[in-house]
Amino acid sequence: MRPLSRVFLVFALAGLTACGRDHHKTHHWPAQRFYASAVSSLKAGNYHHAVRLLEELEASYPYGRYAAQAEIVVAYAYYKSGESDAAIAATKRFIRLHPTDPRVAYAYYLQGLVNFNKNRSIIERAFGVNQLQGRDTTSLRAALRAFETVIKKYPHSQYAADSAERANYLTDILARNNIAVARYYYIHGAYVATANRCKRVIEHYPRTPAVADALGLMAMAYERMGMVNLSRDTARILARNFPQSPYLKRLRRAHVLGGS
Repeated sequence: MRPLSRVFLVFALAGLTACGRDHHKTHHWPAQRFYASAVSSLKAGNYHHAVRLLEELEASYPYGRYAAQAEIVVAYAYYKSGESDAAIAATKRFIRLHPTDPRVAYAYYLQGLVNFNKNRSIIERAFGVNQLQGRDTTSLRAALRAFETVIKKYPHSQYAADSAERANYLTDILARNNIAVARYYYIHGAYVATANRCKRVIEHYPRTPAVADALGLMAMAYERMGMVNLSRDTARILARNFPQSPYLKRLRRAHVLGGS
């Protein structure tokens, strides 16, 4: 995954000429000066000042040549200043107002990054899957949708490769989260909920390792509900596709599968 700052600065500066920073009152500034000063502030890490300048630029020159550029750059500035909701709103606004603009690919990519980092603490703990149980994964799913949009609609953009890497990562996390929840349901005797959660993994995350767990838990849940045929059919699929699954031993002990 590439550092966003480097990708962004190349993107933001492309085709535009910057001029020096000015600390005088800004209400008589031309659009180019607003924009150049905002970019300088971004490069210096002064994100809140950049936001203020870009907002002034948008208000003062809503139809000028810098207007659309300011709309997407301010989304990045919001993101860097910690204003996640404002950043997402800005990307959505840009996409709505400029649906055919080539920078829409970046808008979706940024939208994905903002949502990805909203739950950074969850992501960092993700592979201890119990840490995810009961957590709100709304922003993770939103991040996945944004990255998948980049991959599908803009496969040749400079953001496609990183989006694919992040999408794969998020898919695995979300699949494992569902398995953690399914295990919780199973332990507490909620077997219908267990089976339904496992179905979700199989349907929505079919290329993840979590499918093996989903089949195993589903077969066990069916067995507990007395749905013998469904349990056996699911166990056979598990045995055929994941012969090393630790669930198979338990299913044999429960007489769902033959053999020792």
